[in-house]
Amino acid sequence: MSALLPTADAPPPDRTERRCLIALLVLAALLRLGVICWKPESLAEDRDLYWGIAKHLAAGDGFVHPDLGHPTAYRPPLYPLLLAGLIVVGGGTKLLAVVQIGMGVATVWLTWRLGRKLGLKSNALLAAAFIAVNPLLIQATALAMTETLCTFLLVAVLWIVAEIEETKRRWPLGALIALAVLCRPTVWAYATLMSAVIAVGCFGTTWTGKRRRIAEVARGWRSIIVAFGLTIAPWVIRNWFVFGTLIVTTTHGGYTLLLGNNDEAYREEIAQPSEGQWDSRAWQQSLEDELQQVDIARRDEVARDQWMGMRAGIWISQHPREFAESCWLRQKRFWNIFPSGSDAGSIPTVIRWGIAAFFLVELLAAAVGFWRLRRDELLTWLPLVLLVVSFAALHLVYWSNLRMRAPVEPVLALLAARGLLRDHRENCGSATRIGERG
Repeated sequence: MSALLPTADAPPPDRTERRCLIALLVLAALLRLGVICWKPESLAEDRDLYWGIAKHLAAGDGFVHPDLGHPTAYRPPLYPLLLAGLIVVGGGTKLLAVVQIGMGVATVWLTWRLGRKLGLKSNALLAAAFIAVNPLLIQATALAMTETLCTFLLVAVLWIVAEIEETKRRWPLGALIALAVLCRPTVWAYATLMSAVIAVGCFGTTWTGKRRRIAEVARGWRSIIVAFGLTIAPWVIRNWFVFGTLIVTTTHGGYTLLLGNNDEAYREEIAQPSEGQWDSRAWQQSLEDELQQVDIARRDEVARDQWMGMRAGIWISQHPREFAESCWLRQKRFWNIFPSGSDAGSIPTVIRWGIAAFFLVELLAAAVGFWRLRRDELLTWLPLVLLVVSFAALHLVYWSNLRMRAPVEPVLALLAARGLLRDHRENCGSATRIGERG
């Protein structure tokens, strides 16, 4: 791993930089507290049933569907476990607010640390500022959903990867990747892509150095894989005993795939788009009617997931042009700069345009930052770039909106800071020295 993921040495921050960082951390906390105070009821909303599952967990009933009462694997387990822990200690939405504000502030700090490790120097503060005032991450703090936790876990993963040369924290890295997977199954795409790239880089060496490189990488990854496996094993074993089949993600993937790839979605969103967002409730009811006709019960989550995935696959194969248009729509939504979803209508117009301006500047600067990466910097930035690529690629096919981009915002902020360096050569010295040593 060390040969494939080089890192840069950063000088210690001076007093001014430390003061600016503290100011940013306080600002991040106040902004997140402000949005929670603005809509205090938001944290109690159970849009994805996480609170409902957590209440059953806290009561000792197990991981149970709150509406139907049967064991479920429809949602990933980590966030409900977090909520259940808060319930057990006597907390509720107020304690959740404290925890999520804490994770948001920690994400700002880790982004700064990662930026310095990548050689951004003082511009690491700019990356931290992008995260401190990021509207998407601020809004996510006030929702009982996975964005805040997943973003924190992923930036922690990237930070450990950047420092693994000095710290050798392979066990924590494997555990953190597994926790991110258990928080949001999308991370599986990143873990798979990163492993494939490392394997290709390993086997792409010359024959004389191939055996040494393979042995070096294997030693580094052994501990990571073991820690990953031990962390994810309880979820997989539980699902095996409950459902009698191997489930490493959730039973939600088939529905998410079908949600964006069906006749009604295409008609309402592309062929004959209506004003506002497509209301899928009527389609969902017709879907339940079809499932009843084929005699698939509500509690048979595995069969439902497989049936929906099959239906989506059939539609994609029969409608290649429509599927391509749907992919383009999903990608536009993933990279959208305007607030979207049910909450967008309550945001004043001037704030909506301010949010759009923020994301436009961030994305343009991130594109410039990526373009400016020198060849001898690419390996250093590779884990970050692959995170963005994996999320964007997965949401080409699966349902997508602006919220799906939240976990990769720290990477975009770092790339934006890289693009806004006054002299982009100043952060390349350490990377060049690494290239010379290699």
